[in-house]
Amino acid sequence: MENLLIHFSPHKDPSSTLGCTAFAGSDSYSLKDICEVRDGYQTDIFNKISEKGAMPKFSNINNDTSFSLIFDKESNIHELDLVAEDKETRDTWVDAIKHLIVTLKSLSHQKEYELYLKNQFRKADSNNSGYLDFEEAKDLCKSLNIKLEKEDLRNLFNEANTEKSDPASKEKGEVLNEDEFVSFYYKLMRRPEIDEIFRRYTKNSNQSNRMTPEALLDFLKEEQKDDLAIEECKEIVKNFESSADKTSFTKEGFTHFLMFNDWQELLSPISRTQVKADQMVHPLSHYWIASSHNTYLSGNQLTGESSIDAYINALKWGCRCVELDCWDGDEGDPIIYHGHTLTSKILFKDVVEACKKYAFEKSDFPLIFSIENHCSLEQQDRMAEHLVSILGDMLYTELIQDDEKNMPSPMSLRGKILVKAKRLPPSATGDDDDNEDESDDDERDESKKKKDKKISKKLSDLVNYIHAVHFPGFNNNDAKFFHMSSFGESKTKKIIGDPETARDFVKYNTKQLSRIYPGAKRQDSSNLKIVEPWCAGCQIVALNYQTDDRQNHLNRAMFAANGGSGYILKPKFLRDSITAYSPTSPSGLNRSEFPSLILSVDILSGQHIPRPHGVDEGEVIDPYVEVKIRGHPDDYNEPDNHKETESVHNNGFNPTWKQSFVFTIKVPEVAFLEFKVKDHSHSGKDQHLGSYAIRIKDTQEGYRRAYLLDYSGKELKPASLFVKIN
Repeated sequence: MENLLIHFSPHKDPSSTLGCTAFAGSDSYSLKDICEVRDGYQTDIFNKISEKGAMPKFSNINNDTSFSLIFDKESNIHELDLVAEDKETRDTWVDAIKHLIVTLKSLSHQKEYELYLKNQFRKADSNNSGYLDFEEAKDLCKSLNIKLEKEDLRNLFNEANTEKSDPASKEKGEVLNEDEFVSFYYKLMRRPEIDEIFRRYTKNSNQSNRMTPEALLDFLKEEQKDDLAIEECKEIVKNFESSADKTSFTKEGFTHFLMFNDWQELLSPISRTQVKADQMVHPLSHYWIASSHNTYLSGNQLTGESSIDAYINALKWGCRCVELDCWDGDEGDPIIYHGHTLTSKILFKDVVEACKKYAFEKSDFPLIFSIENHCSLEQQDRMAEHLVSILGDMLYTELIQDDEKNMPSPMSLRGKILVKAKRLPPSATGDDDDNEDESDDDERDESKKKKDKKISKKLSDLVNYIHAVHFPGFNNNDAKFFHMSSFGESKTKKIIGDPETARDFVKYNTKQLSRIYPGAKRQDSSNLKIVEPWCAGCQIVALNYQTDDRQNHLNRAMFAANGGSGYILKPKFLRDSITAYSPTSPSGLNRSEFPSLILSVDILSGQHIPRPHGVDEGEVIDPYVEVKIRGHPDDYNEPDNHKETESVHNNGFNPTWKQSFVFTIKVPEVAFLEFKVKDHSHSGKDQHLGSYAIRIKDTQEGYRRAYLLDYSGKELKPASLFVKIN
């Protein structure tokens, strides 16, 4: 290992390729790109080998010696499947790499930043001397998106070069060592907006240029709306002050506190990591539920690859409803793929095995298997057998009691998997015809239109609280609370676009589940606009998780809070069937009960804003920030709720804007605050550099840090915005 790299050399003997595809790619991998190590047969390649294990060329591969390295999605590296000589060697590698991954993930923001600085030093040290000369420092500034006059840069370089008076300590003294480089870096990263806050809260201090714990307490109460004890403030100073005197803050210590303390982010660490147990006791119909469409696909809808990794990735993101598109397999075992297309096929049982392992890794709360059933009776029976034998006690099979009137709560279903599928009538004693289709004819792919199909009693018996039915219309007397209908994109728009049916839809969603899915024309796996059905109370709005777009960005913002559980309690007006509310404009809400919100947003500065597509070379950017309110039409269609800053010329390293905006938000309960940083272009299209989105209800007040992400969900650390929220 060197510089957090694992070096890998594939076996050189061509006769020992073991039937796997030829190795192609890098000979080293960064530990920071590895998100998981799996032992045994837990990837698509190994699953295929397990099916053909009797073949001679696979005789040296077995479950006990196999393991796989899984990489972060944004790294664009395919999983690396490996075979050790024996189980002991395999287990040693698996345990060691797992330990290193956990250690890296547990690093504080400050330690992470120090690693980043050391990496910048190594990249700038082009001749590997262990020092930076002035020309290397100048090249570094260009790569960091900084454009300074040569004289100003020389002055900063000389200020940091404290040992130049001692020629014996370094080559000619006109270079920076690693410690001096850190000093030089922080001088480049000067933060006048933080200096101003520091001066304001130290002007009455009896300690020159120091912030006492008492002054910090005042800052936290006045600005951050945090009610801490003086003992906690003393501990904060002790942990973040960089000088020897750790009884009060220097300007640098206070800056480190605002830069690196988790509590100073827009979303609090409590919201991000802890579930609000008291909010998890409502019926399932009262929640927005993180949901995936055609979960098996890792690409487009026609030729994309089907993979168990697509399920694993969705579950790791906190998805709580995955789709299984089931068809008859050649060997008597059901398969999953997008029917009548060129998408690849995977075994139903392999998907269930993978989901069993990862179902509750991110969230303890119920997982829904949304089954699209295209199988014969025999293979439906096989599906039911796999579900029962693989999932065991995880599979929720309790019958609905006669006295039940509402869906059970997420809390009561912790650790359980529910099956959403068609169900036979209660009077049925054996397999029977299904003459209902839950989907919409105008939305479904032609391949999914089918004649009446028999339903297996074995599979039907596994369906309870999520019984898929064709939508019978609103105010249907035969509707039950456990009936769930799916609505295509165009039908959903039509319903929400009409004020009368839009209100009916809201009322329907207080009692029953609805599933919204992208239209069949989206063969490129693009996504529907997700906020509109959320505003109508639709719980299961299914997205193509594999697509890097704004809708998935907003989806991650929606489900970032409540401990990432995948369940967010809807506001009262989306849970109470008698509340006057419409998802169209005007909302019709009673303002005495659901008041508007005045939101003040100051865009103060940015740090380490990347070039387009994350490249290190090219023109220095001219960044600006778009600020938008997304949510109810009353808010999103309001022109004053779309703002942008001026662009800062030639500075992506530490641009300062200091611009203030005020937004009037009429329905804050369903609103999002979105920042989008762009590069101002004088000739072409302005390029997207990074974004951040958060629910208004999850936003902390005060001076806050927002780490930028790309649309894949990758944090572009240390790229961030420094803002003030009131």
